Amino acid sequence: MTPGRLVIAHRGVHTTGATENTMAAYELALEAGADMIELDVRRTGDGQLAILHDHEHAGVALDSCSLDEFESRTGLRPPLLSDVLDWAAGRIGLDVELKEDGYVEQVEPLLSDFAASGGELLVTSFLDPLLAQLSEIAPRLRLGLLVMWTARRASQRAERAGATVVLPEMKLVDERLVAEVTDAALELIVWDFMAATDATLLGDDRVRGVITDDVPGALAARSSLTA
Repeated sequence: MTPGRLVIAHRGVHTTGATENTMAAYELALEAGADMIELDVRRTGDGQLAILHDHEHAGVALDSCSLDEFESRTGLRPPLLSDVLDWAAGRIGLDVELKEDGYVEQVEPLLSDFAASGGELLVTSFLDPLLAQLSEIAPRLRLGLLVMWTARRASQRAERAGATVVLPEMKLVDERLVAEVTDAALELIVWDFMAATDATLLGDDRVRGVITDDVPGALAARSSLTA
């Protein structure tokens, strides 16, 4: 596992011309020096696992059609999860968010193979039952519970779901939550981090990492705080 506070590129680096969650954005994250890349997995209408954050793009739902049809109707072809895993192997760690339930048994072998081959991997979701199911069939995977609306009982929820990481949105992070997660011997990774306003968080040893759209800023802040 990468030592120190992690800087995780949110959907790659997509503030300089590349589209989020594309191979171009992932290449830019690697070039920028990110420790990991966060990406989002959904399933197409014909059962392929592809990378797309929103349920639909340009008014077309990914699960309503094949990948080819989705591309022809929207002009966007999301990369396949298998292709991203192949590309990342031996190069950079991945934070793979599962956006939907219903394909745990399909995605598990891909993720387990990547982790078993030495790839640094965190599998996350907002869905407690999904994580619990994945924990049952793949107990060696490192799982994380994403938290957005409330941090109430976040540590207890994570533990029940088999997760060892709690990932709250930045707006929820306060001393009480940091202490609660630390006392539960869980890891804390914060998302929606921006160096311009949140840089001091990278100086807190209790924070394992941050997920950010500002990879250069986060890396510079980490360097200045740990020099």
